[in-house]
Amino acid sequence: MDTSSSKPVVGLGGFFGYGNYGDELFVDVFKQYLSDQFELKILPDQLDSPYFTRPIEQHVAEVDAVLIGGGDLIQGWSFDPRYFSKHYLTKPVFIAGVGTPIRHAATAGNQVEKPGIVARYKNFLENPSLKFFNVRDDQAANWINKRIEPAAPVQVSPDIVCALDLPAVTLDPAQPPILGLVSRYRPNREVPDDFSQMQALARHVMAKGWRVRHIILGTGRVGERDIESAERLEIPGKELIYSQNLDDLSRAIGECAVLASMKFHGTVVATMYGVPSMVLVPTNKNRNFMKRIGRDDLIAKFDDPALVEKFDAIRGPIDPAARWQLRQDAAAMLERLKATIAAELGVPA
Repeated sequence: MDTSSSKPVVGLGGFFGYGNYGDELFVDVFKQYLSDQFELKILPDQLDSPYFTRPIEQHVAEVDAVLIGGGDLIQGWSFDPRYFSKHYLTKPVFIAGVGTPIRHAATAGNQVEKPGIVARYKNFLENPSLKFFNVRDDQAANWINKRIEPAAPVQVSPDIVCALDLPAVTLDPAQPPILGLVSRYRPNREVPDDFSQMQALARHVMAKGWRVRHIILGTGRVGERDIESAERLEIPGKELIYSQNLDDLSRAIGECAVLASMKFHGTVVATMYGVPSMVLVPTNKNRNFMKRIGRDDLIAKFDDPALVEKFDAIRGPIDPAARWQLRQDAAAMLERLKATIAAELGVPA
């Protein structure tokens, strides 16, 4: 326990510090909802393996509780000590906003479920130190409940970024509408991603008088990789947004009339601004999110020959009632999380 602070200290376990837009927003969400009551401290303090500059036991000894999340942290083929170290179980453990990616067998490669890995999750999640367990969709809950009997019941709520206060955006109606494009670096590709359909979409909207904005949705290491791969998305006259400030990136999304994103949290943030976001990498989490808000019309793929036609068929902005419900449900979960941590640590909520 850190005695230098009057607040209990909650250690965070997650993919933090690398600059992945969504993961860094998770930290902002936790700060927004928890920092008035708790001091937050990221447990892994270096980006490269072994991730901890001192024995992990020393890091854990300096906190009163451990909060793990969010993102695709429960993977049936991988068990990461940044997220699920056995040493975390010496303190009360809380999990919020996590997902369980499921790969199609034909394209999974080495990312297939392994019984030994599932057994490690079982040992961790069935430990009585687990006090709170939240996932971001029913698919994750079903995967977990079929394989594991968690010590805390699995709760489901929308992605926690839906509860984040986003920076205000002021639109100038005199300016042409903006199509935002979000590309990304994807590792282990024998053949680089083909961006020709995204380029065709850009030409299509430019011919209608739209502006095209290419947003590099990452900072730090992730941003460096994304900006390098983005050079292949050649669109004459495009505006390029690349910043180390998360609010700059969020505002760049909020100013768009439509977003077309290869990153999940580009779509989440666009949705919370009311901006329809075409899903360009239709993973389970993207499909589940669109199903939740009834917008299957926005599911596409970055190399889909019908990408232009799908853009023209978009039904319009995101329903304000759907946005309100996403925020209400995500915020309610975070308030329950806060109250549960406070009760477990014996402090006023």
